[in-house]
Amino acid sequence: MALHTKRHPISPTSTRFTATLDRRVLQFVRKREVLRKGERILVAVSGGPDSTALLLILARLSSVLEIQLTVAHFDHKLRGHDEAAADLDFVRSHASGLNAPFAHGSGDVGSRARDNHESLEDAARRLRYSFLAEQAALLAAPCVLTGHTMDDQAETVLLHLIRGAGLDGLTGMRPRSPWPFGAGPGLARPLLCLTREETVRYCAESGIQPRQDPTNLLPIATRNRVRSQVIPLLGEINPRITQALVRLAASAAEDIDYLSELTNEAFAEHARVKPGSVQLIRSLLNSFPRALTARLVARAVAHISGTPAGLEGDHIEAVLNLASSPPGTLSLPGGVTVSSDSRSVLFHRGRPPRAEPVPATRLHIPGGTRIPGGLIRARIEDPPHNPHSHDPLHAYLDAARTGLDLTVRSRRPGDRLRPLGLGGEKKLQDILVDAKVPARDRDGVPLVCGAVGIIWVAGHCIDQRYALGPDSRQALHLSLRSSPPAPNR
Repeated sequence: MALHTKRHPISPTSTRFTATLDRRVLQFVRKREVLRKGERILVAVSGGPDSTALLLILARLSSVLEIQLTVAHFDHKLRGHDEAAADLDFVRSHASGLNAPFAHGSGDVGSRARDNHESLEDAARRLRYSFLAEQAALLAAPCVLTGHTMDDQAETVLLHLIRGAGLDGLTGMRPRSPWPFGAGPGLARPLLCLTREETVRYCAESGIQPRQDPTNLLPIATRNRVRSQVIPLLGEINPRITQALVRLAASAAEDIDYLSELTNEAFAEHARVKPGSVQLIRSLLNSFPRALTARLVARAVAHISGTPAGLEGDHIEAVLNLASSPPGTLSLPGGVTVSSDSRSVLFHRGRPPRAEPVPATRLHIPGGTRIPGGLIRARIEDPPHNPHSHDPLHAYLDAARTGLDLTVRSRRPGDRLRPLGLGGEKKLQDILVDAKVPARDRDGVPLVCGAVGIIWVAGHCIDQRYALGPDSRQALHLSLRSSPPAPNR
């Protein structure tokens, strides 16, 4: 491998130690699906031992993984001009020795921190990630790689624990995760299987003297205390404390993945999603386990704002309290408003949206008829043993009485029907009020109608004149299905 620094030529052969670490990283990448075959990647290299070792390992594994490397370096303006120039020259020379494309940029961390009232650490991170996202977009690279190690993971887990993070916080950093600031490439960390000490030795055995990572100059008081005091103290109790914290993160991640799968299923089944709004039923939020409802709330907020960033435990608790209290409204981060009524909790921006009216549409029998927000399916079948379905989204009617010339529409002034079991006529308006359907949603309730009026108020009741009886020979089975949720942005 032709890799050179100004001081030491690099041997093309690996040592036993570097070859062992190469294999460990390769196994980790494959097992955790950190990278994808043939992927174009952008490697963030500061010049410190972690990112330098990352670049060397990836270069040695590039043919096996079939990846295309581009190197990126960012100057935070935290060092003097000469030091920053030396950092840039160091990283550029390695990229050149690997015949890898090279990109670099800079940003004034101090000025951004002052202008945006941010800490130096946050300002540095945002500037660096903004640069990396821009470069990845220019390269059409779906993934950015950083040199985070097991030590970084252990520190992150402890910091989250100290700050009172929940189970999600204990997962620390994932081997591959979404971009931390909204839309962007994937973010991968192939060195989470190595320690910081191992990256230093890897560079040394490769004949390279790394630079100082400029981010170590940031006044990150809490992290530095965790690194220099807390972890060494815990190491006196358990010499393998770093590995123990990494195992904790991996175990928590498995639990979170399972909860996320349950959340996705519950959201797809129960959330009523429209452009700019998500509606969840109160009773579900009050009956589901809190571990699940908290994630449903976060998922709803992410659908509206694009990210659940800024949403904390107190915000989720406020939403769940709203779901079990009289109707009200509250505001969440990201410009999200939550409004509740007697039946549901609605996440939206600005004023609550009104339901889209259902235009008069001929019902396809058999077949499906699309309406705003959903689909009505109709088919002819034998009468069921129990025709009075407990599921309000299904109705069984006497096909001979209904006929096949049916329409679906929204409510109209003066609409009335004879609800099954009531024994008399009732205004549709009163039926919807008694069912606690919010006024904003009443125009969106589908009404299946025949020649003489309403035969099914979808989701609520049927007209007794069209109900199945002992002499019914065929059933018209109607079902309402909400449109599937829009994908998260």
